[in-house]
Amino acid sequence: MSKRRQKGRARSVLMRKARKGFRGHPIATVAYYGPDDQFASKVAVGIIPHEGGDVAALERWYSEGVDVRYDPTINQEVVEFIDGHEVRSVFVTDGPIGCPHEEGIDYPEGESCPECPYWAGRDRWTGELLDEGISQALRPAAVVGCAWYRAGQWERLHEIAADSEKLEHTYEEWVDNAERALRGMRESGMGVEKVEVDVEELLAWCQRRGLEVDARARAHYAAEELRRRHQGSDDDQGA
Repeated sequence: MSKRRQKGRARSVLMRKARKGFRGHPIATVAYYGPDDQFASKVAVGIIPHEGGDVAALERWYSEGVDVRYDPTINQEVVEFIDGHEVRSVFVTDGPIGCPHEEGIDYPEGESCPECPYWAGRDRWTGELLDEGISQALRPAAVVGCAWYRAGQWERLHEIAADSEKLEHTYEEWVDNAERALRGMRESGMGVEKVEVDVEELLAWCQRRGLEVDARARAHYAAEELRRRHQGSDDDQGA
């Protein structure tokens, strides 16, 4: 295949990877940023190698004349970056989720970016102007569940986990790593919610499906619980 054709199909390759949903770690987050919600001038791609891990690699690409979502060279480099880290799951934002400039670096903290007035007073996930009375930021449309365990069940999780050697030795160490991973995922543009997991219910869930209690199963369980939670919220609102 010629390099031109390879670059031309990179965008579709990226989106096909995203449509597969969660398939385990490593995870790649692909987040777009721009001066408004229509044009993306920056894409940031973060790699999270394992459950509870930090963003181990982060690359950014910029463009002024062409939307980075449709730049064949940038898309090809993004796909190569993802493939180079043997990524199994890809999450892509639907469109720009805020200004491409960084607060505290490109402009003072606590202020709006002077180069991107569109985002001043707007929700970065929806582009909608925020009312003064809004009590919390609007939730992003795509949210990933992060399994969250209780301190009293940490030892039991070690007993049943097929990959216990990969888990932190202490609960405190796991919480520290997990919190940093959450911050990194959110900074990369991914919507994340903690999903409290009862270890015995997790074990029963895995046994019913003939699965080992490993990182992939724990992530699938958290995703299923998150869907159930959101479906319940939708049902309550419709009642």
